[in-house]
Amino acid sequence: MDPGPPPRRPRRVPPPQIPPGPLHDLKAALYRRYLQAGPPTLDEIHAQVETLAEDLGAFLARTDATGDDVEELADGQVGAVPSRDTIRRVLGGAALPPGRQDTVAVGVALALLAGESRPDVVAEEIRRGWDRAAVAAPAEVAPALPSGGSRRFFDHLLEYHNEKFAGRNGEVRTILDYIDRHDCGYLFVDGLSGYGKTSLLAVLVRQQPGFLYHFISQRYKTAGGAFDPTQLNDLLSNLCEQLEPHRAAPRGGRALTTRFLEVVAADRGRPTVLVLDAIDEVDRHPSFLFGLLPKRLPKNLFILLSARSQGNRSYLSEVGLAPDDIGLRVTLSGLDADAVRDLLLHYAGTAGAALGERAGFVDNLWEVSAGDPFYLRFLVEDVEHGRLTPENIRRTPSGLSPYLDEQFAQLHRSADSDLHSDVLGLILVADGPLHRSDLLRMVDGLTGGKLDQVVRDVQRFLLRTGEEEYTFCHNRFKEYFLEKM
Repeated sequence: MDPGPPPRRPRRVPPPQIPPGPLHDLKAALYRRYLQAGPPTLDEIHAQVETLAEDLGAFLARTDATGDDVEELADGQVGAVPSRDTIRRVLGGAALPPGRQDTVAVGVALALLAGESRPDVVAEEIRRGWDRAAVAAPAEVAPALPSGGSRRFFDHLLEYHNEKFAGRNGEVRTILDYIDRHDCGYLFVDGLSGYGKTSLLAVLVRQQPGFLYHFISQRYKTAGGAFDPTQLNDLLSNLCEQLEPHRAAPRGGRALTTRFLEVVAADRGRPTVLVLDAIDEVDRHPSFLFGLLPKRLPKNLFILLSARSQGNRSYLSEVGLAPDDIGLRVTLSGLDADAVRDLLLHYAGTAGAALGERAGFVDNLWEVSAGDPFYLRFLVEDVEHGRLTPENIRRTPSGLSPYLDEQFAQLHRSADSDLHSDVLGLILVADGPLHRSDLLRMVDGLTGGKLDQVVRDVQRFLLRTGEEEYTFCHNRFKEYFLEKM
């Protein structure tokens, strides 16, 4: 049996570049122990903290009789364990770590891994260092704009959905006008699968940097990853980080749920907009959001939700809301011919810019697509790369499924058709993105070069996350393949 490629040597967390001062001293004390301990991998540090979590929590409670640490411990956070991403920021980030308890926990774990015999002395040193750095750098502890670190996990999603966007300026204005003219309220965006709900919200949060957001995307969940947007704890901690950026959020469980209920019920001094996309992608029944969203929102809080249209049934009941609780409902329909022209003029290269001025071509493209935004994205790509022209547009299938039938019929005629099927089949059934190394290990006869070719052949249907992880770019592809398998 092929053992597969040798494990990659873990990369050392680089030391932070910080000018002299209290923050520099704190980071230096942590990094020194990191080096003395090996340096260990993030997994090893995480495992060390996890192993002694309950003892460490009790130890912290005994050695610090005041402050937020004890408040969090009393709330049931004795066994809380910082994530790998948090450990990386504690060690290598140039800013003050947001949680004192996490910083102390990492410092004690490193001291134990380094063989030090007095973890109580280390805990006191790190705790005092954190306090001095917090006093010296208040701006780092209390940023002016929401800066929850978990927001960064959605950067790739935002870039993808901002690439080709047109035809929704009216909906954007309607949403912003409602917020300007009201004191609070729920807003709800719905529409058929692939009709641009996530794109609309991704564009909104890019245009409005002060908006808070979380995207419940099955396509961005990873097995064993540091952040899973479909899990309740990650969702609530991300929102708490943004709603209360000055205060460390509990790590999970009842304490985190209680904190979220508190912050979402509090009046706010200025308008705050919280975007929660794809509440229908919570793959549990009943939804874990049921009961977490109050019927009446406090002053200056707006919550913008989205979900797929489900005929006469509203998904709102799954989260404990009713249509009467919604102040503004925006239902996305298909794009019109003007939006098709806009897509051609701005997102289809020089060929598209020329064809966008031809009314006949625009009308034909609109008829072929029926205004389906998801299908149009791929037709616009075909125009950009010269595959779709005025000469062959009449032969272009009407509807996404016939179009995909044509696309994959071409793949089946290639010499590597079996590899295409194997790779796509594994991605289809995977619980989240699959890493390149997983595909090479699981597909017989697949080499690195052949995998690169397969990915190039089907890259327009895939979403690449992380360094070398792949999943389908939309659920409509999964639905198509499930019908064909």
